[in-house]
Amino acid sequence: MKTIVLPDLTIETECDLEITMMVLGGRKPATGWMRSVDFHSGIWAVDSGVDPCFDAGILPDKLVGDGDSASPEAWKWAADSGADVRKFDRDKDLTDFQIALGLLSRQDEGSEKALFVTGGFAGRFDHLWSTVVSFLNCGGGIRPLGMADEREGMIFLHGPERLKISFGKVPGAISLISFTGESRGVSIKGVRWPLDNVVLKYGEPYSVSNRLAGGREAEVSAADGTVGVYWVWEA
Repeated sequence: MKTIVLPDLTIETECDLEITMMVLGGRKPATGWMRSVDFHSGIWAVDSGVDPCFDAGILPDKLVGDGDSASPEAWKWAADSGADVRKFDRDKDLTDFQIALGLLSRQDEGSEKALFVTGGFAGRFDHLWSTVVSFLNCGGGIRPLGMADEREGMIFLHGPERLKISFGKVPGAISLISFTGESRGVSIKGVRWPLDNVVLKYGEPYSVSNRLAGGREAEVSAADGTVGVYWVWEA
């Protein structure tokens, strides 16, 4: 099991791949949150995702985007400080995140790598939908691991797989979301409404707004399918 430490929670996962973290241009993760996250082996900024990197003083290894929403000061700082900058025209079909996913998939081609995302929440629904769907369907040897900031987060199970989350404080809610048509053999323990070997359906998302049962740990497993384990600190 590999341990991923985030502020206020620890995740034990069976994924043992090296992790790249991408900072996107959605809701800016807090500076303290950014500085406390160190489980990744590399960090990429996607367009205005360079702004929270600049605020935290964390130089990204790569900066990808058209620069239309990033602050000029942060972009110049990254470029002048040695980040590998890949700038694209604003008039393009793919989003900056989709372009970054393509670049990551071609890096060390043939080797599998895990990807964690921050700066992906909030904003417009169409942006969030595009981010999540693009993330989970990126392929190219990229394993979608999770996404989080200081307000909420989600870790992905790709069955057959199990994980354990240890919370430093009690979350407002815990939900399970199937991102495949059916996710089979899904179980969760340590919550008020446990599940044992059930089928979760993409078109019938009922396993939401759960609570811890009194402890600070939740164990989740899935035999097949892709399941997101979502938490939010204030429900």
